Amino acid sequence: MTITVFSGGAGSGKTYRLMEKLAEVIAEKPMEDGRKVLALTFMHGARRRLDDQLARVPGLARRYECTTLDSFAARIVRRWQSLAIQEHYGEPREFDYEDTCRVAAALLAHRNVVLWVKVSYPILIIDEAQDLSASRLNVVRHLATELTTLVAADEFQCLDPALRPNPAWDWLQLQDDHVRLDQTMRTNVGSLLNAAAALRSGLDLPIGQGFSFRATANAALASTFLSNQIAWRVKGKTLAVISPVVKTFAEGVVELSGTRATRAGNGPYRIGWEQADTKVIEALLARIVVPAVATPSEALEAVRATGDYALFSEFANWVDRLIRTRRDVAISQQMLSAIVEKICSNRARFQRSSDLGYKAMSVHRAKNREFDHVVVLWPAATTGDSEQRRRLLYNAVTRAKEECLVLVQAQRQLQLPPFKQQRFD
Repeated sequence: MTITVFSGGAGSGKTYRLMEKLAEVIAEKPMEDGRKVLALTFMHGARRRLDDQLARVPGLARRYECTTLDSFAARIVRRWQSLAIQEHYGEPREFDYEDTCRVAAALLAHRNVVLWVKVSYPILIIDEAQDLSASRLNVVRHLATELTTLVAADEFQCLDPALRPNPAWDWLQLQDDHVRLDQTMRTNVGSLLNAAAALRSGLDLPIGQGFSFRATANAALASTFLSNQIAWRVKGKTLAVISPVVKTFAEGVVELSGTRATRAGNGPYRIGWEQADTKVIEALLARIVVPAVATPSEALEAVRATGDYALFSEFANWVDRLIRTRRDVAISQQMLSAIVEKICSNRARFQRSSDLGYKAMSVHRAKNREFDHVVVLWPAATTGDSEQRRRLLYNAVTRAKEECLVLVQAQRQLQLPPFKQQRFD
């Protein structure tokens, strides 16, 4: 089967071209009844955004399934468990996603397993493929032997140093049908384009109308810049406050902007932090207090006390099924945590996100999104080699369509990468 790759910088239209190509494939060879497009991503956030794009593809009529690659791999392992045992591939633990992908890839090395997938899913879509580990890439490579495969990737947007050299990028470079996109569609602001090009090329970072950076030694000063930026420049448009390190400096800036006005009378502006799904689940579990082994009523009361009534309803249904299938029911802390995590993870799969208003987030959560205005908070605690820091700032700056302001905690950082490149004379 064919493999088509679209690569290019942030905002170059990779996902748009992916959807355009999918529409062409469907028009040339309509899918038979009961068949769907299989769309896979690495993170839930990317999955939700890809789902939004697929919903608008002409002729697809929602005949697709959009899920994370880890969830799909787990399905393969469950369906072909007997083969995995027979071949001694091992039994991955429920939440060991890397090992689950390893076993799934081993199973998909069997052609009959891939053909089983193809019966339901003749077309495969992979977005942000640069983030795939070796095991996840192997899942894709085996599927691509039989499925029509469309892939989008940009190696420079990979933020995991462990994926260098990047296994997915090495594989994608070998594909004959590789379309390289070199024009940015997200913005036509020259200073933003110049900043992005400098970050990719390792050049000194230029400033201009629409892109600038300032030294702000403490959270109080940075919050003043942030609030004034909102009042004078944002004016009700979308705004993302993005930081590579969500700790004392970044959290303090957002908190101060939300609780006080500047001397110019700007603010306060409430900006909510977006948290990773794992962090949300951890915080929720911390509020559930039960004995080491709880009765059903003790467990139900503990979950009810969180105030998350949707969670309580699903948990109550699970407890009811447990009682009906077992004579003696005891719920351990480990069992309770596992089911709460499963409920929350399933909920995250179908939750829609909106980029409207003012939001704060990590660089990782900002990937593949766009906002009118971006304010980057660059703490002194930002780590990594010069290339990693360039990648982090690139992923933040390129979220902006109209303007980006970078607030740098330590003055000395302005003389180092990614702002200025080190020279050894």
